[in-house]
Parts: sequence; C-alpha cells; structure tokens
Amino acid sequence: MKKLLLIILFAAMLTVLLCSCGLPGGANYSPNTIRADAVTSAGSYNSIPATDVSVPETQSLIDGTALFITKEPTDETVPVGEGAWFVARAQNQLSMRWEFIDNYGSVHSPEETCQLNGELAISYQGDDTIALNTIPLSLDGWSVRAVFEGEGGPLAGRAAKITVIDYENPYSTIIMRYSKAFKFGVPSTDYCKTNGISTRAAECYSAGYALYDIDENGMDELFIAAYDTAAYGYQRKMIFELYTVVDNEPYRIYCSKNGNEMYLIDEGRLLSISNAPGMTSHGIYHLANDFLIYEEVYTEENSNENPNETIWRHRLDNSIGYSDDEPISTAEAQEAIDILHSLICLPYLNPIG
Repeated sequence: MKKLLLIILFAAMLTVLLCSCGLPGGANYSPNTIRADAVTSAGSYNSIPATDVSVPETQSLIDGTALFITKEPTDETVPVGEGAWFVARAQNQLSMRWEFIDNYGSVHSPEETCQLNGELAISYQGDDTIALNTIPLSLDGWSVRAVFEGEGGPLAGRAAKITVIDYENPYSTIIMRYSKAFKFGVPSTDYCKTNGISTRAAECYSAGYALYDIDENGMDELFIAAYDTAAYGYQRKMIFELYTVVDNEPYRIYCSKNGNEMYLIDEGRLLSISNAPGMTSHGIYHLANDFLIYEEVYTEENSNENPNETIWRHRLDNSIGYSDDEPISTAEAQEAIDILHSLICLPYLNPIG
C-alpha cells in the first residue's frame, strides 16, 4: 500500500513539473493558438472558424529561442484563370504547412481547397512558397496563411486575402485600378490624381466594391466605397465612385473629391454633401438614364448682414433660381439632415486590396 502511494505521489509531482515548464503535455497553450486536433490522421482539416485560430507573433520556448515570423504572405488580386503565389518564412521553424480559409471562416488543406474549387491547381516552389494556378472565380474572398511548427507548438501567420476578378465584367478594370492603389497601403493624394481614382481614397485604409441596380433598369451599378476608414459614423459608408455601363464600357457617374461626399440612402436615392467656403449643402438625387437627377437640397450659408450667422434654405424644384429658395429655421434644417443621415446605407462590400 505504501509503495502504491509513493507511485501516485511521484506521478502527480511529474505532472505539475511538466505543466509548469510549458511542455505540450502540460496544456499550457494560449487558447488562440492553432489546435493540433485541427488535422485528422487522414490529413483532412476539421472546419474551425478562422477567428478561433489567430495566434501571437512569437512563442516562448523552453530553451529560450523563439518561433518568429519574418515574412508574411500579401493580399493578391488576380483575373480569373490566372495565377498567384504566396511566400512565408519564420525563424526557428521545424516545418510549415499552408491553410486556406473560405468565405464562411472554415479552414481547409490545399488538397481540400482544390477539390472545392474546380480547376484550381496548387504547387509548391521551394520550402516557403505556394503557387496557385488557373484560379477560379469561386476562390474570390478566400484567404491563405502559413502555419509554422516549432519546439513550442504551432504558430499561424496572417491570412492573405485572395480577390478574383472576372474580366468579362466591364467593371473589372475599375476594381483592378483600386486594387493596385491599395496594394502596399494607403495611396497618396498625388497617386489618386495621377491614376484617376477618387482623392478621398487617400483617407481610408482600404476600399470595397458592390454591384447594385440602384435605378432598377436591369443593369447593376458599381459602387467603390470606403471599406475600413478612420472616419466615424456615416462617413464609414462614403462612396468614392459610382459607375454604370454604356456600350459595354464602364461609365463614371460620380467621383468624390475633397469637399464633396456621397452616400446611398433609402429607396435607391443618393445624398450628396458639399462643402465650400461659407456654404454647405445636402442634396438628394436619384439615378435615371445614366445621370444623377436632382430632387431637393438643403443649403446653409453665411449671412451677408452678419458673417457670424448662417441662413438655411430649402429647394424642391430645380427650376427655381437660387435666390428663390425657401428660407427655413436652423431647427427644421437640422431635423431634416439628421433624418437623411440616419437613412445612409450601403450594400455588402467586397474588399479591394
């Protein structure tokens, strides 16, 4: 009996020692690390949300070395049927594998990704590069990441977004233009001017696009809008550019510039906010025959008699001259504008860059 008690005591002390050292048997992993049971013995991946598998950039190891990622894969935008490659490296890695994350957050091996995406072909170029060929449209929105194995366990890198463009879509050249602009970060104002995109794009971290038939004529319009901006409130939904198709070519209806903003509101209408010295206006428009048609506008301007005071005017009929706009109180104007701001919306955006 005494011998049995000594064995049990020794086993308990050994377990405590292993846990305190952070060895794999001690279950001392962060809950955000990749779970080893994500891979079955057959090599297939269990579907686990991508949000469950983010990990810190470094791991502490028993011998003082660290598994540290030195090269992350970058986002890629590619035409249908073309190829792309992704590179990742880490210090002190024992091995690495590639994983794909679909639009629902489930994780797949390269083999499963090929099975789920038709003509897709995947190959490896060296120890740090994975190449994708004949990329299908179905892969649009997926992500790819590297998972490194070290002495302290697995470590996952950032997931690089894959955007696939269908060149048969007349809007593809516009989307590619913005993809290039955000390829290496936020574009400068000069870059926007030189490459023919909205200068307001220089104010956000990335852009997105949506296809939406705003005038219900059977042809989707293209919205290029802020996808992740440092602005607050409704400005997060600011439209950079609006396009339709004329003779199978993209036709730009609107492009925001400094001092001007546009937003989609209810029933397919558009709200334009313009700022000029001494004047601010909120105009409501709808799209018809490829043109923006004015409906009404609220204008605030400095008073000629007292520069410290402002006067609000409301115009319903575009044929009425500016001097005939109906004066309204500040309270009436602010109530109307608050309602307009509350109506601002935007279709689901596909990320660009």
